[in-house]
Amino acid sequence: MPAPKLSNTVWYQRGVTLVELIVVMLLLGILAVGLTSYLRLGAGMYMDANAVQQVLQQSRFALERVVREVRAAVPGSVRVSANADNSVSCVEFAPLAQSGIYRDLPLYPNRRNWIGVTSLNTGWTAQPGQRLTVYPTDASHIYALNQGRSADVAAAQNAPDDADGNAHTSRVSLANIGALQASFVTESPQRRFYLADQPVSICRVGAELRRYSNYGFFVVQPLPPLVSGELLAVGLSNSSSEAVFSYSGASLNRSAILHLFWRFSPAVSQGQDLFFNHEVHIPNVP
Repeated sequence: MPAPKLSNTVWYQRGVTLVELIVVMLLLGILAVGLTSYLRLGAGMYMDANAVQQVLQQSRFALERVVREVRAAVPGSVRVSANADNSVSCVEFAPLAQSGIYRDLPLYPNRRNWIGVTSLNTGWTAQPGQRLTVYPTDASHIYALNQGRSADVAAAQNAPDDADGNAHTSRVSLANIGALQASFVTESPQRRFYLADQPVSICRVGAELRRYSNYGFFVVQPLPPLVSGELLAVGLSNSSSEAVFSYSGASLNRSAILHLFWRFSPAVSQGQDLFFNHEVHIPNVP
């Protein structure tokens, strides 16, 4: 039997050359860079949109709160102040606690430590720290006691009934002004009185919008009050020529107007500023 022949065929296994490896790595690198840039762009757009949405929500909440509080302020109690570059700017007002019709008012030169009032709400009380005012047509009539339009509620008195058999009538005891009892220089056309709670200030301080309360009445508007403020919003960026608050007093043919102009800069990209331009009409019922 003849012996089998051996094959002379040689099999070669081809490998990857260095040039091919470099080309593949280069292509993968270009693809990775492009994909990373795309993902980074998408993430940046999402973060910017999220920042804008957060600032929009907080600023709308702050705007709604300020509008509601200012509209419930005592007429004539709103005043505005700012420093030279508008980095600190405040609007101050006295919240309305109670209003009604007075029956017996001590007019100058008469002086007395109480005022007889009538109210449609039974059971209400006048609290220490509140200020009673009659016919305030200017902020100084409320914040300065020497104007003869306001007096503080006495600490020991909470509007008790005057024992005349009418549940809607009472007396509010007033604190002395200096060494003298209270006296008012004019009557209200509608014989109306107001009880004002301690003032509230809404202030732009740097990039923050803060609310201050429970700091008492000051003749000169504090800028800002020396108490801790509640944070309402962040990101304010008004320039020195953009007033955050401006106020136009009431006249015979229109109510007082508080103008709010807020610029927010929530995103790092240019052109992402949010603007709020709002007018608050304050009822004028002296």
